[in-house]
Amino acid sequence: MSRSNLACDLVAGLSGWLQLQIVQKLGNLSGEDSARLIAAQIVNAQGRYQPATSQLPQNWGNSKKRVDVALKAGSAGAETWYGAIEIKWPGAAFDPHQARLQAVQDAMRLTFINTNVLNVHFILIGGSSESLSRLFDTPHPNAADREDRRRAFVNLFSRDLGNPRGEATYAVWSQHFPDAGGRVPNRVFSSFTGKLKAELLASADAKIGGSVGGRVFAWQCNRTRGAAHAAVQEQQYRTFRN
Repeated sequence: MSRSNLACDLVAGLSGWLQLQIVQKLGNLSGEDSARLIAAQIVNAQGRYQPATSQLPQNWGNSKKRVDVALKAGSAGAETWYGAIEIKWPGAAFDPHQARLQAVQDAMRLTFINTNVLNVHFILIGGSSESLSRLFDTPHPNAADREDRRRAFVNLFSRDLGNPRGEATYAVWSQHFPDAGGRVPNRVFSSFTGKLKAELLASADAKIGGSVGGRVFAWQCNRTRGAAHAAVQEQQYRTFRN
């Protein structure tokens, strides 16, 4: 199974679940906890990986920080991580400015988790059309800091499968999301100055008749090593040459 296939299964399953919630008049009442459970069930149904919720990545030491869903090797007792998934599911009442920061923090933390083979680093964002419109599209004409953050957020998380790659350079995320590494252990995040990248792999609509009641998106998150690491590599190279 490829990352793209898994992403398609996840957004299709979650959008179907969201559609059921909407017709039951529960569209904005079921949040991240419920979506996390559905995502784990979908992963488990593949028969290839063992999903585990609220897990501590192996390279994070004794941190109390956890990730939503880990994809572990299918055999009993295996500790190999094939990937990790974070889920954001804004409800009826939320602060979009803070929600954008939290989503970027989740995207960033995924890139600092050591994984193998499939190397899934998915952030899933879903919810009702109204909630997603507030998160992505509603401008802030009287608050420049909020509007600048919204624009940076949209540039990172493309919703266009024809143009799926987005990014935030260090200059961008350090200015508009200054606590982007706040959900990564300090010793792991260190003095990272690289670029955060997100590639849209799949999206699905929850349709009721001819209307779209909600959507689900899945991005693969990655990062560059950063200027600090590049400088160290260059110094090591010069030392070797000399």
